[in-house]
Amino acid sequence: MKILSSFSLFLAALGYFWQDKLNGQIFRYNLLLIIIQFGLLLFKFDHLPPEIPLYYSRPYDESQLAPTSSLFLLPIFSISVFLINNLLSAFLLRSFRLLSRLSLIFSLVFSFLSFVTLFQIIRLVS
Repeated sequence: MKILSSFSLFLAALGYFWQDKLNGQIFRYNLLLIIIQFGLLLFKFDHLPPEIPLYYSRPYDESQLAPTSSLFLLPIFSISVFLINNLLSAFLLRSFRLLSRLSLIFSLVFSFLSFVTLFQIIRLVS
């Protein structure tokens, strides 16, 4: 019974969270960036070489290369950060409003930078 009541409190907090206009806008922009990433990958996947440069922190040689399917890590990480930060933001909204907003904004920035990285890699190898 205690689990059911805590779950209903969490759902109530989630409903209150989405009533805020800025939270909804950030959610939609973030979701749009993730969908664009998947769409770009699915559209260009057949035109990409079998190996692409993905690991830029490694020395400049073959150690930077990864299979083309590794590009799907970028939108997958974006989704992970998006889900974790949105749930954390909904949970922390009443007690830590600023931290909740910063978490959402970080998620949007992460998705945007992931999109830019994906776009630049595809532009570089195409």
